[in-house]
Parts: sequence; structure tokens; C-alpha cells
Amino acid sequence: MLPPASLYELLTHFYTGRRMAELDATAARNQPYAPRGTNDVDAILKQDDADESLQRYKAQLLGAAAQGDRGDASDPRKLVVTEFRVVFNSPAPDQVFHLDTRAGKDHLKKTGVSIKEGSEYKFRLSFRVQHEILPGLKYVNRLKRMGMKTAADELVIGSYAPQTEPHSFEFPRHDWLEAPKGMMYRGAYTASDRFVDGDGRTHLEYDYPVKVTK
Repeated sequence: MLPPASLYELLTHFYTGRRMAELDATAARNQPYAPRGTNDVDAILKQDDADESLQRYKAQLLGAAAQGDRGDASDPRKLVVTEFRVVFNSPAPDQVFHLDTRAGKDHLKKTGVSIKEGSEYKFRLSFRVQHEILPGLKYVNRLKRMGMKTAADELVIGSYAPQTEPHSFEFPRHDWLEAPKGMMYRGAYTASDRFVDGDGRTHLEYDYPVKVTK
């Protein structure tokens, strides 16, 4: 049996309550396989604890969580988005908002984001995962104008083990978004962001105004 190559495999193949032989049989019947795993780090570490090689692989994939770092034990949230940043491909300064407090979310909702028409930009978010593994995290962004949806994006960020040190990601990862240009595109929009995990749980959602300026 090969060791897991990623945290996703650790969750969906090795620790689901089924052995690889059962997975092979399921595949042979061309039937979908629904994982029945656990997101609990301690439970994962205890399984197959006599296999030293596998334990080393698990420790590598789980990182700081394998050493007992599960984030802030006093904070019940499993996902904490600490910073929402709009980065421009120009000398324009970043627009930065801190979303780990109610005051920070209220500030974003009141102030919003201002983007010059035709400019190139991207979103950069920093977040912490706490207590247990967060599987299949997705970032969903919707943009509306006068109640009508004008754009929608959904990005699978991945699965993350808990740790105190924040993770980060950029959207788009390898390119830039371009703000629309022209009189008919300038004006006010409303953006909605949502973070949803692979189990369908919404961990954070917020709305904020977006202005496209001349």
C-alpha cells in the first residue's frame, strides 16, 4: 500500500473506515465512492500507529497539527479569515481589511472596495484553520449590480490541517482580474464572499460594496 501523497488522500483514502481493497472493488463496479472519514487529527494519528513509516508520512502531511498545534483553543471557530487584501498591478496602494473581528467586517461593509476602470487587481486572503482538518475549502465570490448577478467565481482552495500560523491564497493565482472599462460599467456593485468546506458547512460570509471609478 502506497503512503498518502496529500492531505486530501489522507482524508479520503486512508482514514475512511474502508481499506484499499474495498476501494478497488468499488472502482471495478464503476460505482461512486463517498468518503466516510474523520477530520479529527488525534483519531487520524492513532490509526495504524504501529506502522512507523506511515506515521512519519502522516506527521509530514499534518505539519504542526501532528505536534499538538491546533490553533487557538479558546476560539470556537474552525476557520478564521484574518485579512482580506485587494492587490493592484500598479503603484496604487493595497486596500486591506481585517475580518477576524466584527468591527473589521463592519468596516469592510461600510467602506467597500474602490477600483479604477481598466485596472488589474487580485484578491489575497490570509486565514487560520483551528481544531480539526478543514476538508475541501472553497472560496465563492459573487458580484451584483442593481440586484442582477454580473459575475461569479468559485475556487477550490484545498484541505488544510489546523495550525496557529496563517495560510494564504490569491485569486486569481497566476493572473490578474481586469476591472471593466467604459461609462456603462462605472458605478456601484455589491460583492458577496463565502467560505464553504467539502462537508457543505459555511464558515464565513460577508457582503461589501464595490465602486468602479473613472
